[in-house]
Amino acid sequence: MSLSFLRSSSSIIQCQVVLLDNSQFITSFEQKTVKGNELLDRVCDKIQVPLYYKQYFGLQYIDREDGELVWLNLEKELPPQRKSKPLLFQFAVKVFPRDPLKVEENLQWLILLQVKALINRGKFSLPVSKHAMIDGFYVQATLGDFSGKRHKPGYLEELLGLFYFPPTGINTDENISEESYEVMVKDLHKSHRGMTRKEAVSAALDVCKELDNYGACLHYGISDHNGEEVVFCVTVDGMRICHLKSKFPEVDEVCHSFQWRDIISMFCDNAKFYMYVEETKEEQKSTCHVFHFSKGLFAYKAAQRLMIDAENHQKFFFEDNPESATLIRSRSLEMQSLNRIRNGSLLSAKLNLSFRKQK
Repeated sequence: MSLSFLRSSSSIIQCQVVLLDNSQFITSFEQKTVKGNELLDRVCDKIQVPLYYKQYFGLQYIDREDGELVWLNLEKELPPQRKSKPLLFQFAVKVFPRDPLKVEENLQWLILLQVKALINRGKFSLPVSKHAMIDGFYVQATLGDFSGKRHKPGYLEELLGLFYFPPTGINTDENISEESYEVMVKDLHKSHRGMTRKEAVSAALDVCKELDNYGACLHYGISDHNGEEVVFCVTVDGMRICHLKSKFPEVDEVCHSFQWRDIISMFCDNAKFYMYVEETKEEQKSTCHVFHFSKGLFAYKAAQRLMIDAENHQKFFFEDNPESATLIRSRSLEMQSLNRIRNGSLLSAKLNLSFRKQK
């Protein structure tokens, strides 16, 4: 093997991306450094995501230290490859639109695939009947009209493969056998005869958008100032903070609800997440809420992930409300300046105290 070939092959960056339909997209870059945006552009071109809607999606990878899914920073360079193994990523919906029925047909399909994946991973709690409704429309969109000749017993699992999961203990408290659930979905599939793919996808999303916590990124393992465990629900409208009475937070468990226009500033420091919230607009008073992540050695990573999700969702609010964005940013700068002054004063006091002790 020639030296020139070794040099050229060492500069190739290979990437493997799992798409929302569980297919794989493999691509390579013949350059030494590649930014995340370049890879996302290729993926979006592959599945025909329009440029404007690209902001709803992102790429995730598994953190080597704590095994959690992390959003790839699109402004930074891709991490280095390990030997000859390709870099592995997962294409996913980063921010859900408020009304998925108002986006383009191709994007509706991607959103439906993401919701189904989240349901199968236990990220939603829903009754068996609603789960079956979503699957019934999904089957119609995927396979078309029911046919007794083509769709024999077991056809759901056989034809849909990884896309078909009956309800389990991870997303419902109800008990139902696989056979009973298949009959339920098959009957619904039969009833959708004549429905076009577009109509079936829209009908499925109409059910999805009414689910509790649709569009919410949930963050667990957090305690408030009283030491009570809470869960953060981050959405395009703001953040809900719920007492963790059950695995899935419900409306009556909300202890705080903040819109983005009321959140002046937020930052994380090690395992703590700080949020300054405007209390009275007339007096321009704010309250600092402090939350602590309790995931041991990697708690600071969990705090960073919450911060990233918050910033991603807040950006959409700013785009829809530019006047509020200007006000919040100016007040955030004031808050950061005030924090620097406070921290500087605190450091000065500590230094003076240390100097006195030495004397």
